[in-house]
Amino acid sequence: MERNGKSPALSALERVAEALRENHSSEAFWKTLETSLTAVFGQRLFTVLAFDTDSRRLCRLYSNRPDINPVGGIKRVTQSRWTEQVLVRGELLIGSNREDIKSVFSEYETLWSIGCESVLNIPVRTRGVTVGTLNLLDAAGAYDHADQALAAVFGQLAASVLKDEAARLRGLPDPAYMEQV
Repeated sequence: MERNGKSPALSALERVAEALRENHSSEAFWKTLETSLTAVFGQRLFTVLAFDTDSRRLCRLYSNRPDINPVGGIKRVTQSRWTEQVLVRGELLIGSNREDIKSVFSEYETLWSIGCESVLNIPVRTRGVTVGTLNLLDAAGAYDHADQALAAVFGQLAASVLKDEAARLRGLPDPAYMEQV
């Protein structure tokens, strides 16, 4: 419990809700969300991806490590276990170790180099459609006991902001080089 009698999770949720109420810029909202998720779950790397189902593209909207994952990167989505679980079914994905990271991310060696050996992917959905993901990566086993229901609530709080960004992605042309996911 914090000094005000609230749990850290409730305080974190309140900060995110306040950022939505105050109509902060997207960048300010993502920073508040990052701080709040970190307080509850921890992370070494946090990214936000918008997903457009029509074009099957993901675009990185936010990264706390632009040296590793720069903002603006666009990826074409291919069929994979991750795509089916997170983007199609809208289910959280928890990876616990290096092998889990390697099975999901093509840049696994870079992630390992900064100590990222586990992942919590939180799908963000609106009306049954995934519009993006919140992605936390940390040391091995970091999310094995994560409160999945709480993670889903954070995801839903991001839905309106991500929905707008995913719609904007539809109008962007394909870059000359696009990474495959």
